[in-house]
Amino acid sequence: MTSQVPILSVKKASKSYPGVRALSDVGLDLYPGEVHALVGENGAGKSTLIRILSGDTQPSDGQLELSGHPVILGSPGEARRNGIVTIFQELMIVPGLSVAENIVLGNEPGFGAGRQIVNRREAERIAREVLRSLNCEHEINPRQLAGTLSTGQKQIVEIARALALKAPIIILDEPTASLSDKEANALLSILRQLRSGGTAILYVSHRLNEVLDLADRITVLRGGQRIATLPSASVEGAQQLIELMVGRPLTELFPPRNAEIGDTVLSVQGLRRKGVFEDIGFEVRSGEVLGFAGLVGAGRTEIMRSIIGADPRDDGRIMKNGRSLDIRHPADAITQGIAYIPEDRKEQGLVTGLSGEENLVMASMADYCRGGVISWRRARAAAADMARKLQFRGQLARPARTNSGGNQQKIVIGKWMLSAADVFIFDEPTRGIDVGAKSEIYRLIQELATRGAAIVVVSSEISELVHLCHRILVVSAGAIQDEIEQPAFDERRILAGAFKGHAAAHMGQGA
Repeated sequence: MTSQVPILSVKKASKSYPGVRALSDVGLDLYPGEVHALVGENGAGKSTLIRILSGDTQPSDGQLELSGHPVILGSPGEARRNGIVTIFQELMIVPGLSVAENIVLGNEPGFGAGRQIVNRREAERIAREVLRSLNCEHEINPRQLAGTLSTGQKQIVEIARALALKAPIIILDEPTASLSDKEANALLSILRQLRSGGTAILYVSHRLNEVLDLADRITVLRGGQRIATLPSASVEGAQQLIELMVGRPLTELFPPRNAEIGDTVLSVQGLRRKGVFEDIGFEVRSGEVLGFAGLVGAGRTEIMRSIIGADPRDDGRIMKNGRSLDIRHPADAITQGIAYIPEDRKEQGLVTGLSGEENLVMASMADYCRGGVISWRRARAAAADMARKLQFRGQLARPARTNSGGNQQKIVIGKWMLSAADVFIFDEPTRGIDVGAKSEIYRLIQELATRGAAIVVVSSEISELVHLCHRILVVSAGAIQDEIEQPAFDERRILAGAFKGHAAAHMGQGA
């Protein structure tokens, strides 16, 4: 790459807002046929840099160059005309238009005086041609309404729009955050194809293993400054990136485990749902953090949803403090002091249109009512007090959807901390949030354990479970395959257990 001229260069870019310096002398080069990843915590300056490159905002100082020539991007339209297309996490898809209309949006082929009449046949031809180049012509119909597509397919339509514009530079902001593993893998395959065709890709993601697998080079931002730019091949795993991002060793991200373990609080015996999981039994004690490891599809989330009554079960017994519980609906679990922090916080954990304050007091609303009338003064005071304890850094009075992923997760956790819950089930508690916010979530989990709560953590990140839990149960093919106690945690043993049931099922099918 040193022999090439960068297609896009950022030269000592700085950006200041009143009281805040979001970027300070940041430099970055992007070459044709390169995937260049940009990583950093929330607040590191990634979003500000993307807004500058997309023409949404102007740098306070510094310069942008395209193929060695200075350029000023005064608007998103000007950025697109200069060959830079940005695909944001919140997709810019018009659901009421067809796929073809979305692909040519802003660049519609036309005929007649001034080309004011859209040539739909030509739009569909362009769409088919672009989708064919992405090997997606059989998966996505150009005449299909865009609103009927999956999230992964909508991502592909946004990329197709960039290709229809013949954009040599594509910027992607957290493109796989809302995708299934299958959709994410399909998208990454398309990005590799684009790279081989010479497209320059700036890729922003919190998924560090994904970044290491895809990117040619990685730039790390911290506190608005560029800390390092490294070839991916020289990076010794995600741990090195994390330490560059946060400026301290990985071990410091995890607080000490709670040392005071009490009596059994939650006991599950013989839990079964045909075809999903079988004979699930475990106990969680006061002050203990119990981890559930396993592959996607192992049945971990289904087990937890069955415990709280969100999904049916065929058999099994759930006990709390030695007393059998009749849980048939999540409301029953809430009444019994069992809190569930779901994997999908936006769809299942929050009412995103309501404020952070309203979400925080939602599970304890009865505490602020008298005679059926809510005292919003008391409710808001309780929400503000909890936000301080959570080290919440967002806008509490604004809709929950406007806050970062880490702050949204704090709202979900705080909602249950304000309730009478003493059993907390966390399903993928740090998915889609940055490393600094992860550290704060770990602190909250250990704080709850120190108070005597019984904690269950489901996570796909083995290192997270190893540093956080007292015990780990390994689930595979709907059954518990292994139980490991700290300090005997062994990542290879955990992985072996995670594959055990799936391997046995595959051999049985082969037989």
